[in-house]
Amino acid sequence: MRPVVVLLLLALAGGAPGSETPPAPTGPAVTLDRIAAVVGDEVVLEGEISRLAAIGFLRRREGETELAYRDRLLDLRVVELLREKELRLLTGLEPDPAVVASKLDEVAARYEAGTGEPFDRALERARTTRDQVREWIRRGIALESYARERLLPTVRVTEAGMQAFYDGPFRSEAAARGVETLPPFAEVQDQVRELLRERLLNEEVEKWTNELRAKTRILVYRREPIASSSGSASR
Repeated sequence: MRPVVVLLLLALAGGAPGSETPPAPTGPAVTLDRIAAVVGDEVVLEGEISRLAAIGFLRRREGETELAYRDRLLDLRVVELLREKELRLLTGLEPDPAVVASKLDEVAARYEAGTGEPFDRALERARTTRDQVREWIRRGIALESYARERLLPTVRVTEAGMQAFYDGPFRSEAAARGVETLPPFAEVQDQVRELLRERLLNEEVEKWTNELRAKTRILVYRREPIASSSGSASR
């Protein structure tokens, strides 16, 4: 599929009935949306990124600029499209509706706490609905679950690895929280095992995602500032 970079709505002048020659377009071209990225044969529109930004779909980082925030949202959609391609080859994983509903409540509460206005007003301004946001959340959870289920069997936690983790990251992170004296390894072995497994799994997910990026043609159209219509494509 060849993407259309700019979608245009042309104001057409009226022509005589039965005219063989189409009437010439008159008036200004109106931009409906622009492409933010192309992932393989899939397209991410800036309108979608704008809607996600308008409702604060991701938690904002301290000092994060609007452009950096939108870049994170765009990268989220790129990663989802990469994983969706793989997921289509298998039966999907359906998240627990209660988990999806809880996440939606979290997004709404975070938005209202940060802005002081009702979440429904943000939805109206973004021209979206709670059902649409719920679907975004459901999709994200399903894809994350798929990635973790796919890669969990590849994670191996050894006794030597656990001891090294206990002596290294586990100890240093405890010290950063003000804990100078650790319990003996035997007393926290189960906790160390779970923490190490989670970190190794996250590393495998990141590695797999980077492999998907490497084998997929990805074009990202960046503009500075956001409202500008000029820009360059980067891979």
